[in-house]
Amino acid sequence: MTENKIAAIYCRVSSEDQKIHGLSIESQETNCVREATKDGYSVFGVIKDEGKSGGTLKRSGIQEVVKLTLEKKIQAIYVVHSDRLARNVADHISLRNLFRKNGVVLRCIQQPISDNSATSIMMDTMVASFNEFQRNITSEKVIMTMSEKARAGYYPCQAPLGYRNSLNPQSAERVGIKNIVIDPGLFSLVKKSFQLYATGNYNVFDLNDIMYERGLRTKRGGKLADSRMYEMLRNRFYIGELHWGEVHLKRGRHEPIVDEELFNCVQKLMTAKNNHACRRRKFSWLLSGFIRCYKHECRYTAEWHLNKKKAYYHCTNRSGCGKYIEQNKLEDMVSEKFKQIEFSQEFIDLVITKARAIFHDRRQDYDRKKRECINQRTAFEAKRKTAEDKLFAGVITDDDFTRVRQEITKEIESVDFRLAELEKGRNVNVDIAQEVLSLTRNIYDAYQKASTNLKRHYLGFFWDRFEVTDGLIIKSVLAPSQETERKQ
Repeated sequence: MTENKIAAIYCRVSSEDQKIHGLSIESQETNCVREATKDGYSVFGVIKDEGKSGGTLKRSGIQEVVKLTLEKKIQAIYVVHSDRLARNVADHISLRNLFRKNGVVLRCIQQPISDNSATSIMMDTMVASFNEFQRNITSEKVIMTMSEKARAGYYPCQAPLGYRNSLNPQSAERVGIKNIVIDPGLFSLVKKSFQLYATGNYNVFDLNDIMYERGLRTKRGGKLADSRMYEMLRNRFYIGELHWGEVHLKRGRHEPIVDEELFNCVQKLMTAKNNHACRRRKFSWLLSGFIRCYKHECRYTAEWHLNKKKAYYHCTNRSGCGKYIEQNKLEDMVSEKFKQIEFSQEFIDLVITKARAIFHDRRQDYDRKKRECINQRTAFEAKRKTAEDKLFAGVITDDDFTRVRQEITKEIESVDFRLAELEKGRNVNVDIAQEVLSLTRNIYDAYQKASTNLKRHYLGFFWDRFEVTDGLIIKSVLAPSQETERKQ
């Protein structure tokens, strides 16, 4: 072994692994350090991911390993088993290729030493497949167990607000050992929420403020999100039903908090008041739904800081993510991403041809529907003239004529409304065609000049999401249907 070779030790454990296999961080570290030293390596450090799933590479520890590899600070990485690195084949192959490209030896001490031969690579990939299989089969077992628990009438997840998870060792059924029961400190507040809303004097947002003052709060003592209050008022669990996955029971094993009559009253009021809307928006944010936190895998939200007269995007993780990003700065960074997209001439010609065909089809559809409306209007006008003639001829009475005239007038007004809507739709189609042509000439320029709504259409067409950390976009994911090429 060449002297002055440096190795990093990587250890990972999830709670389930530790429980089943006893793969403690300490035992992994001890065995890896011993083997690395025996092989003549100096240990750079021990990198750990505790309580982290191997199903994703979004772990601080593995990202540190990647960074050390790219910076060529290590010549080897030691793990007890390849399943510590990744629990799916794609991630394992990605890491393996990264290590080999940068001259880093991957040593899995509980597996045979591999080289770059075809046989070793095949065996390594097979082991990675078994690692993924193990994870998938465990997931299936967990889901199956939870489904059986739900079918027996026991809620298999975290208890909803107003209930708490409880152990009942005396249960005659094994699946009933863990169940949920009424939370004596919160159930009356949940019930009061339904009762107050049923009066019709409060909306969801005001009700949330009132119940916060009365003590209905999150586990951390904070105010419920308005959307969570909305979901609570919509949740049929509170009348005793149980819905989980494909399991739907009219009566679960838990005690209802509200009766069905009160619940139905609340549903009617909510539907009548806001047509199922659950958000009160003061501002619209261009990047809503497109920005995600790379670290926490959750969406970003935005808010105004009135004292600074600025808006900021930030991670929605409860523990926070550190840096807030000024609205204009993040939106400008996203705009710059459009400079990375270009169309081939073949694609441009295809888009123009397709746009022309769609526009002509829609114009023909417009002409057809317009003719139908005009013919209907002409027919109603003829009926009106006939009714007028019958009135003067004494064939129909004044009352009959008034009724017929009102009916025909309504029909004509309906036709006129459809004609106006058709004209609006035609104008929209022309605008869209114009924007498509502009887009093929200069994507970035077209995006910059577009309205907010059109920008969101462009974003949805080209991009699936942008992943952000420390105020920077570190990963841009193209929309699945997008076949354009990035600029290199």
